[in-house]
Amino acid sequence: MLMFASLPPPLSDGNSDEDKNAVVRKEKKTGSANPMIQRTKKVEREVSSAESDEEKERKKVTVAYKSTRSAKPEGPDDMGATAIYELDTAKDNDAQAIFERSQKIQEELTGKEDDKIYRGMNNYKKHIKPKDSTMGNASSGMVRKGPIRAPEHLRATVRWDYQPDICKDYKETGFCGFGDSCKFLHDRSDYKHGWQIERELDEGRYGANDDENYEVSSDEEDMPFKCFICRESFKNPVITKCRHYFCETCALQHYRKSQRCYVCNVQTNGVFNPAKELAAKIAKHQAMLDQPPSDEED
Repeated sequence: MLMFASLPPPLSDGNSDEDKNAVVRKEKKTGSANPMIQRTKKVEREVSSAESDEEKERKKVTVAYKSTRSAKPEGPDDMGATAIYELDTAKDNDAQAIFERSQKIQEELTGKEDDKIYRGMNNYKKHIKPKDSTMGNASSGMVRKGPIRAPEHLRATVRWDYQPDICKDYKETGFCGFGDSCKFLHDRSDYKHGWQIERELDEGRYGANDDENYEVSSDEEDMPFKCFICRESFKNPVITKCRHYFCETCALQHYRKSQRCYVCNVQTNGVFNPAKELAAKIAKHQAMLDQPPSDEED
């Protein structure tokens, strides 16, 4: 009986294919379904030796521009001068256009059988013709219910200004520390309401004292009617060296905090003289207010 033993494989030469490094290709992973993972899509370019350089450069460009070879500018002929104003809703989709289309469909369906076609919630067939009113077939945008179509060729910029822009200090006291450089209006006049003017017209008193209001005295000085500190009528008015008027009580209380003038910050040295001219003017003004109005003769 013959027995054969398996021989080991022969040693390989250095030039054999088995000694070469094996190339391992990693399989491409499938796209993840996770919505939290986002990637940019890569543009794959096919490289061919037969393509010319010009074709390769053309494929690299993602956006290309081409001239129309015309001197005429793009856009409308009037350069948008007659463009309509469509800020909120397009003209063909607003309530006015929907209503007009509904009217046109109602005219087409008049006298025809129902074809079982749904034309929208605004286009149901009406068997009774409505009257020409706001609830009916009025096609005008001003006599119909619903939103009104805005002007097409009007671009308005509206600013509601409720600021009187009157200097409060000058209005109440007759003096402003900014002087002529104040940006607010220096106006102390009082304006009457409409019902007050109508009442004076009915009573015949309107315009009776116009001549006196425009009289200007040559020796009249510009004196304030209210104290600049308390913003109230003067009580025992006093005057400083810098010609500023205060109530006696207000001036003494301010002097305890600072020896300088409340208005111009000038040193007063504690000198407060009685304002006799201002006191006489106030007394005269008060007497005119207390005097009862005289009856006009017919």
